Amino acid sequence: MKLLSSYRYQVHDQRMAILVFYGVMVGMVLLNLLFLPFANAADADLTITSGGITAVTMVFSFILSLCAFKDSFLLNIQHGISRRSQFLARMGAMATVCGAMAVADEIYTLLISLLSLPFPNSFFAHSLYEICYCSNVTSVVSSDFTYTVSTSGASAVLSIVFSFFVLLAVNAFGYLITAFNYRLGKVGKIILWAGWPCLLIAGSALLEVNPWLEKTLLSLLLNLCQMCLSSLPRLCFTCLALTAVFSGLTWLVMRRAAVK
Repeated sequence: MKLLSSYRYQVHDQRMAILVFYGVMVGMVLLNLLFLPFANAADADLTITSGGITAVTMVFSFILSLCAFKDSFLLNIQHGISRRSQFLARMGAMATVCGAMAVADEIYTLLISLLSLPFPNSFFAHSLYEICYCSNVTSVVSSDFTYTVSTSGASAVLSIVFSFFVLLAVNAFGYLITAFNYRLGKVGKIILWAGWPCLLIAGSALLEVNPWLEKTLLSLLLNLCQMCLSSLPRLCFTCLALTAVFSGLTWLVMRRAAVK
Protein backbone atom coordinates (compact mmCIF):
# COMPACT_ATOMS: atom_id res chain seq x y z
CA MET A 1 0.00 0.00 0.00
CA LYS A 2 2.84 2.39 0.82
CA LEU A 3 4.45 1.50 -2.50
CA LEU A 4 1.27 2.54 -4.34
CA SER A 5 1.01 5.77 -2.35
CA SER A 6 4.61 6.67 -3.14
CA TYR A 7 4.04 5.90 -6.82
CA ARG A 8 0.94 8.09 -6.95
CA TYR A 9 2.72 10.94 -5.21
CA GLN A 10 5.73 10.84 -7.52
CA VAL A 11 3.55 10.80 -10.65
CA HIS A 12 1.34 13.59 -9.30
CA ASP A 13 4.40 15.64 -8.35
CA GLN A 14 5.48 15.79 -12.01
CA ARG A 15 2.06 16.09 -13.60
CA MET A 16 1.75 19.88 -13.51
CA ALA A 17 5.23 20.45 -14.99
CA ILE A 18 4.41 18.10 -17.89
CA LEU A 19 1.06 19.80 -18.53
CA VAL A 20 2.74 23.22 -18.56
CA PHE A 21 5.44 22.00 -20.96
CA TYR A 22 3.00 20.62 -23.52
CA GLY A 23 0.66 23.54 -22.96
CA VAL A 24 3.46 25.88 -23.99
CA MET A 25 4.28 23.74 -27.04
CA VAL A 26 0.63 23.69 -28.19
CA GLY A 27 0.31 27.38 -27.39
CA MET A 28 3.22 28.13 -29.71
CA VAL A 29 1.48 26.24 -32.51
CA LEU A 30 -1.76 28.13 -31.94
CA LEU A 31 0.13 31.42 -31.83
CA ASN A 32 1.83 30.60 -35.13
CA LEU A 33 -1.55 29.66 -36.58
CA LEU A 34 -3.01 32.96 -35.41
CA PHE A 35 -0.30 35.06 -37.04
CA LEU A 36 0.09 32.87 -40.12
CA PRO A 37 -2.07 35.07 -42.42
CA PHE A 38 0.01 38.13 -41.58
CA ALA A 39 3.27 36.21 -42.02
CA ASN A 40 2.19 34.86 -45.39
CA ALA A 41 1.42 38.35 -46.53
CA ALA A 42 5.05 39.25 -45.92
CA ASP A 43 6.63 35.96 -46.98
CA ALA A 44 4.73 33.52 -49.17
CA ASP A 45 7.36 30.80 -48.64
CA LEU A 46 7.22 30.83 -44.83
CA THR A 47 7.04 27.29 -43.40
CA ILE A 48 6.50 26.31 -39.77
CA THR A 49 8.31 23.06 -39.05
CA SER A 50 8.48 20.67 -36.12
CA GLY A 51 11.22 18.14 -36.63
CA GLY A 52 11.70 15.72 -33.77
CA ILE A 53 10.03 17.24 -30.72
CA THR A 54 11.47 14.35 -28.71
CA ALA A 55 14.84 16.12 -28.82
CA VAL A 56 13.25 19.00 -26.88
CA THR A 57 11.39 16.60 -24.60
CA MET A 58 14.69 14.88 -23.74
CA VAL A 59 16.02 18.15 -22.32
CA PHE A 60 12.78 18.70 -20.41
CA SER A 61 12.80 15.12 -19.10
CA PHE A 62 16.38 15.52 -17.89
CA ILE A 63 15.55 18.76 -16.04
CA LEU A 64 12.37 17.21 -14.64
CA SER A 65 14.33 14.31 -13.18
CA LEU A 66 16.86 16.70 -11.63
CA CYS A 67 14.02 18.18 -9.57
CA ALA A 68 12.39 14.88 -8.60
CA PHE A 69 14.49 13.49 -5.76
CA LYS A 70 14.93 15.60 -2.63
CA ASP A 71 11.37 16.70 -1.81
CA SER A 72 9.92 13.31 -2.71
CA PHE A 73 12.59 11.45 -0.73
CA LEU A 74 12.14 13.52 2.44
CA LEU A 75 8.33 13.40 2.30
CA ASN A 76 8.31 9.63 1.82
CA ILE A 77 10.74 9.13 4.70
CA GLN A 78 8.60 11.35 6.89
CA HIS A 79 5.59 9.11 6.19
CA GLY A 80 7.50 5.94 7.00
CA ILE A 81 7.97 4.69 3.43
CA SER A 82 11.15 2.67 3.07
CA ARG A 83 13.88 3.50 0.57
CA ARG A 84 13.20 0.24 -1.25
CA SER A 85 9.52 1.13 -1.72
CA GLN A 86 10.48 4.62 -2.84
CA PHE A 87 12.91 3.25 -5.39
CA LEU A 88 10.40 0.75 -6.82
CA ALA A 89 7.75 3.46 -6.93
CA ARG A 90 10.22 5.73 -8.72
CA MET A 91 10.82 3.07 -11.39
CA GLY A 92 7.08 2.78 -11.97
CA ALA A 93 6.59 6.55 -11.98
CA MET A 94 9.49 7.00 -14.40
CA ALA A 95 8.03 4.44 -16.82
CA THR A 96 4.58 6.06 -16.57
CA VAL A 97 5.85 9.59 -17.11
CA CYS A 98 8.13 8.63 -20.02
CA GLY A 99 5.33 6.63 -21.64
CA ALA A 100 2.93 9.55 -21.32
CA MET A 101 5.45 11.98 -22.80
CA ALA A 102 6.26 9.59 -25.67
CA VAL A 103 2.56 9.41 -26.57
CA ALA A 104 2.17 13.19 -26.15
CA ASP A 105 5.15 13.77 -28.49
CA GLU A 106 3.51 11.71 -31.21
CA ILE A 107 0.14 13.42 -30.72
CA TYR A 108 1.87 16.78 -31.03
CA THR A 109 3.61 15.66 -34.24
CA LEU A 110 0.30 14.39 -35.66
CA LEU A 111 -1.34 17.70 -34.73
CA ILE A 112 1.21 19.61 -36.81
CA SER A 113 0.79 17.10 -39.63
CA LEU A 114 -3.00 17.59 -39.61
CA LEU A 115 -2.50 21.34 -39.90
CA SER A 116 -0.59 20.69 -43.11
CA LEU A 117 -3.87 19.54 -44.72
CA PRO A 118 -5.59 22.95 -44.71
CA PHE A 119 -2.19 24.71 -44.90
CA PRO A 120 -0.10 22.44 -47.17
CA ASN A 121 2.71 24.95 -47.65
CA SER A 122 2.91 26.22 -44.09
CA PHE A 123 3.26 23.26 -41.71
CA PHE A 124 5.70 20.36 -41.72
CA ALA A 125 6.31 17.81 -38.97
CA HIS A 126 8.06 14.48 -38.45
CA SER A 127 9.03 12.58 -35.33
CA LEU A 128 12.64 12.14 -34.29
CA TYR A 129 12.39 8.43 -35.09
CA GLU A 130 11.27 9.18 -38.65
CA ILE A 131 14.08 11.68 -39.14
CA CYS A 132 16.71 9.26 -37.78
CA TYR A 133 15.56 5.99 -39.35
CA CYS A 134 13.10 6.79 -42.15
CA SER A 135 14.79 9.66 -44.00
CA ASN A 136 17.01 9.88 -47.06
CA VAL A 137 19.13 12.85 -48.10
CA THR A 138 18.01 13.89 -51.59
CA SER A 139 20.32 16.80 -52.33
CA VAL A 140 23.18 18.73 -50.83
CA VAL A 141 23.89 22.36 -51.70
CA SER A 142 26.88 23.98 -49.91
CA SER A 143 26.09 23.65 -46.19
CA ASP A 144 22.35 23.00 -46.68
CA PHE A 145 20.70 19.71 -47.48
CA THR A 146 17.21 18.43 -48.15
CA TYR A 147 15.82 15.06 -47.25
CA THR A 148 12.66 13.03 -47.68
CA VAL A 149 10.94 11.20 -44.83
CA SER A 150 8.79 8.11 -45.20
CA THR A 151 5.79 8.03 -42.85
CA SER A 152 3.14 5.41 -42.14
CA GLY A 153 0.89 4.14 -39.39
CA ALA A 154 3.64 1.79 -38.25
CA SER A 155 6.12 4.64 -38.00
CA ALA A 156 3.78 6.44 -35.58
CA VAL A 157 3.81 3.42 -33.25
CA LEU A 158 7.55 2.96 -33.60
CA SER A 159 8.04 6.67 -32.86
CA ILE A 160 6.34 6.16 -29.51
CA VAL A 161 8.58 3.16 -28.77
CA PHE A 162 11.66 5.15 -29.79
CA SER A 163 10.73 8.15 -27.63
CA PHE A 164 9.86 5.99 -24.62
CA PHE A 165 13.23 4.25 -24.41
CA VAL A 166 15.23 7.40 -25.10
CA LEU A 167 13.32 9.39 -22.48
CA LEU A 168 13.67 6.52 -20.02
CA ALA A 169 17.48 6.56 -20.24
CA VAL A 170 17.67 10.36 -20.02
CA ASN A 171 15.31 10.45 -17.05
CA ALA A 172 17.23 7.74 -15.21
CA PHE A 173 20.51 9.61 -15.78
CA GLY A 174 19.11 12.87 -14.43
CA TYR A 175 17.72 11.12 -11.36
CA LEU A 176 21.09 9.50 -10.68
CA ILE A 177 22.80 12.90 -10.82
CA THR A 178 20.38 14.54 -8.40
CA ALA A 179 20.49 11.57 -5.99
CA PHE A 180 24.30 11.56 -6.05
CA ASN A 181 24.38 15.33 -5.57
CA TYR A 182 22.11 14.93 -2.53
CA ARG A 183 24.52 12.45 -0.95
CA LEU A 184 27.51 14.76 -1.30
CA GLY A 185 28.51 17.32 1.28
CA LYS A 186 29.32 20.94 0.49
CA VAL A 187 32.95 20.22 -0.35
CA GLY A 188 31.98 17.25 -2.49
CA LYS A 189 29.48 19.32 -4.45
CA ILE A 190 32.06 22.02 -5.12
CA ILE A 191 34.58 19.43 -6.30
CA LEU A 192 31.97 17.73 -8.50
CA TRP A 193 30.52 20.78 -10.23
CA ALA A 194 33.84 22.64 -10.52
CA GLY A 195 35.75 19.50 -11.49
CA TRP A 196 33.73 18.64 -14.62
CA PRO A 197 34.46 21.93 -16.44
CA CYS A 198 38.13 21.65 -15.49
CA LEU A 199 38.31 18.11 -16.84
CA LEU A 200 36.61 19.16 -20.07
CA ILE A 201 39.02 22.05 -20.55
CA ALA A 202 42.02 19.82 -19.82
CA GLY A 203 40.69 17.12 -22.14
CA SER A 204 40.11 19.62 -24.97
CA ALA A 205 43.65 20.94 -24.59
CA LEU A 206 45.05 17.39 -24.61
CA LEU A 207 43.19 16.50 -27.80
CA GLU A 208 44.26 19.72 -29.47
CA VAL A 209 47.94 19.01 -28.98
CA ASN A 210 47.53 15.32 -29.91
CA PRO A 211 45.58 15.12 -33.20
CA TRP A 212 46.16 11.37 -33.46
CA LEU A 213 44.42 10.86 -30.12
CA GLU A 214 41.50 13.01 -31.21
CA LYS A 215 41.19 11.03 -34.44
CA THR A 216 41.33 7.71 -32.56
CA LEU A 217 38.71 8.74 -29.99
CA LEU A 218 36.43 10.12 -32.70
CA SER A 219 36.70 6.87 -34.65
CA LEU A 220 35.91 4.82 -31.54
CA LEU A 221 32.95 7.06 -30.75
CA LEU A 222 31.55 6.76 -34.27
CA ASN A 223 31.95 2.98 -34.23
CA LEU A 224 30.25 2.79 -30.84
CA CYS A 225 27.35 4.91 -32.06
CA GLN A 226 27.06 2.77 -35.17
CA MET A 227 27.00 -0.39 -33.10
CA CYS A 228 24.45 0.87 -30.53
CA LEU A 229 22.21 3.19 -32.54
CA SER A 230 22.18 1.86 -36.11
CA SER A 231 18.68 0.36 -35.75
CA LEU A 232 15.68 0.78 -33.48
CA PRO A 233 16.13 -2.58 -31.66
CA ARG A 234 19.77 -1.73 -30.93
CA LEU A 235 18.82 1.72 -29.68
CA CYS A 236 16.09 0.30 -27.43
CA PHE A 237 18.48 -2.29 -25.99
CA THR A 238 21.17 0.36 -25.42
CA CYS A 239 18.74 2.71 -23.69
CA LEU A 240 17.35 -0.12 -21.57
CA ALA A 241 20.86 -1.17 -20.54
CA LEU A 242 21.77 2.41 -19.64
CA THR A 243 18.55 2.75 -17.65
CA ALA A 244 19.38 -0.42 -15.72
CA VAL A 245 22.92 0.79 -14.96
CA PHE A 246 21.79 4.29 -13.93
CA SER A 247 18.96 2.88 -11.82
CA GLY A 248 21.26 0.38 -10.13
CA LEU A 249 23.71 3.13 -9.22
CA THR A 250 20.81 5.28 -7.99
CA TRP A 251 19.74 2.49 -5.65
CA LEU A 252 23.26 2.17 -4.25
CA VAL A 253 23.29 5.91 -3.59
CA MET A 254 19.74 6.07 -2.31
CA ARG A 255 19.80 3.12 0.10
CA ARG A 256 22.21 4.89 2.45
CA ALA A 257 21.10 8.46 1.85
CA ALA A 258 20.73 10.35 5.13
CA VAL A 259 17.82 12.65 5.98
CA LYS A 260 19.14 16.20 5.85
